[in-house]
Formats: sequence, structure tokens, C-alpha cells
Amino acid sequence: MDQAQTKELIRDIDSRKLQRAREASMEEKMLDGPRLFRMSCQAIKAGLRLDHPDATESELQRLLIERVYSK
Repeated sequence: MDQAQTKELIRDIDSRKLQRAREASMEEKMLDGPRLFRMSCQAIKAGLRLDHPDATESELQRLLIERVYSK
């Protein structure tokens, strides 16, 4: 896949995401916030696990809270 095809694919994916968002019910939109937050926390925690391979689960949880809520 060349660069032009990749850009076209990205535009197509973005367009589909926008269309799905427009068609979503208010209930679905309200549930998306917590879902996105949970997914973000999982991604952050995966990165922390790479940075701290010997950390326990409770240590990872503490690092996650620091990362998300620190100013």
C-alpha cells in the first residue's frame, strides 16, 4: 500500500467513525465516555508495565493513578 492509498484509507476510516458517531443514540454517546476512559487506562497501564516490568499489580495501579491524575 503506497502513501496515497494509506491517506485515502485513513480518510475513509475517519469518515466511517464520524458517521457512526452521528447515528449513535444519546445513551450510546453517554456510555462512550466511560468506555474510552477505561480503554485509555488500559493502554497507559500497558505502557507502564513495559517501563516497570518488575512492578506488582498494586504498584502499577498506583503509577496509573499518578499518571492520570497528576497535574
